[in-house]
Amino acid sequence: MPQGDTVNVSYWGTVTELTKDSITIQFPNEKVKPKKFPVSEVLAAGQIPMGVQRIAGQPGGYTVSASEMYRLTDVKVGDWVLIGYSRVGGIDTCNHLCIQKRPGGRVPPLPDEAEALRKHKRYPGEPEPVHIRYDEWTNAYWDLEDHGTAYPEKFGKSRRFPVAPMPREVKAGPPSTP
Repeated sequence: MPQGDTVNVSYWGTVTELTKDSITIQFPNEKVKPKKFPVSEVLAAGQIPMGVQRIAGQPGGYTVSASEMYRLTDVKVGDWVLIGYSRVGGIDTCNHLCIQKRPGGRVPPLPDEAEALRKHKRYPGEPEPVHIRYDEWTNAYWDLEDHGTAYPEKFGKSRRFPVAPMPREVKAGPPSTP
């Protein structure tokens, strides 16, 4: 836990409760009781948390990843989330949300404004790259991990496949010489 005022601290776990102005998260270690975070004014208003919070005494800022720009209304109880929070005056406030898994469901798309930030900037004359949305990447990852489903063909060179269970076929190499 941070000491003093700070911003952009990470916390993760499973969402156990949601209200219009707070989120409660159970850290993976069940011995730690769930932590309730009030949410920022931006999240409470149902807006996209694109900006950063600044506090006195901390020069500069931090970068918010587009995947951390979910609205509070995009989150459901049971989701695995990563949040960015601040501690100011002893109060921890959730400023940013990333949905990492929705057990039994599909991670929802990012808001359009956030997804646009993830798009590859291309140079003149460069072909338009295939853009794969955050939710497609994340859902493909969990489909592979949980169900052994290969990534869809559109992933091209980044496509991943399930690993065969042991024992695997051993490919014969060149014969060894004594």
